[in-house]
Amino acid sequence: MKLDLFNPYKCFIYLIFICFATSLKAQETIVTYIKKNGGYTARKDSAAYTSIIRLKPNEMGLYELNDYYLNGNLKRHGWTKIADPRKLHLEGIVETYYENGNLATSAGYNDNKLSDTLKRYHKNGHLKETRLFFRSERSPNEFLFVDRNSRLIYYADSTGRVQISDGNGTFEFKNKEGSEKGQYMNGVREGRWEGTFRSSKNRFEEWYENGVLSKGITTDSAGNLHPYTQREVQPEYPGGIQKLMMFVAQNYKYPKEALQARVSGQLLIDFVIEKTGIPNEFEVINDLGYGTAANGIEVLQKAKKWTPGYQFGLPVRVKYSLPIRLHTTPAPKGAKSQ
Repeated sequence: MKLDLFNPYKCFIYLIFICFATSLKAQETIVTYIKKNGGYTARKDSAAYTSIIRLKPNEMGLYELNDYYLNGNLKRHGWTKIADPRKLHLEGIVETYYENGNLATSAGYNDNKLSDTLKRYHKNGHLKETRLFFRSERSPNEFLFVDRNSRLIYYADSTGRVQISDGNGTFEFKNKEGSEKGQYMNGVREGRWEGTFRSSKNRFEEWYENGVLSKGITTDSAGNLHPYTQREVQPEYPGGIQKLMMFVAQNYKYPKEALQARVSGQLLIDFVIEKTGIPNEFEVINDLGYGTAANGIEVLQKAKKWTPGYQFGLPVRVKYSLPIRLHTTPAPKGAKSQ
């Protein structure tokens, strides 16, 4: 671990992906102001919404969570096992709402994963989708669920026209970004599917067997063919994310000013993995000051090139968030300054 030490304070760097430490004092609620980019602010007028956690747990040991839009309307209501707005661990029924007050989703969570029943609604209040989970899974992008973990029971467009009923029917979706069409049988995709993406510049064909993608082919705007077996492939750091964590821990240089100020806390840095695999467009979401964020960006720029992400067989830019935990503690007695 390479650290610039000049006083009797040793510095430790902990990299974690969803962990913040919050002091739970004798108070009834924790109120957090959250910015549009997911960062935190001390000012309500700078926030996109307000998150409030009630510190008195219910009979199941869960803490009530309520998020509010700036207009005062409820944004989300649910329950979390951890009374920390930056380390939510959802459990039970969680509901989200549109800014107009209409229900957007109602979902069951088990151990912070989607479980049981998920219902989505259109902004006008019409029921959009009902999906049943028989095995919990992390919340993925819309329409990219792994069908072998769930079944689509019902789907209707914003006018109320039902496309899928009792798990069967023809699914059709279209917006300015693209389109998609195919058959559902017994709640899962089956047979040939087709569609467009990236403003309809690219076309794709896919073949499913009992909800599992067997093959897919994208035809790009130049007429080139790109075969694939997974719709989405996430970028990967050489050796895995643990290797990146080790690299940052070993190469991060703690600024002398931060050491003098005994700065501890968590940096949060967003960046984009380009189609070439190179990290770019760094944005500091949470800054501890004293040059800590600049040094975090510097070490990430020195890291190895990533394997890029893919969607429908084509490389895509993918946004990542990396928390870097910084902590100073007094050195053991008898330790010498370096």
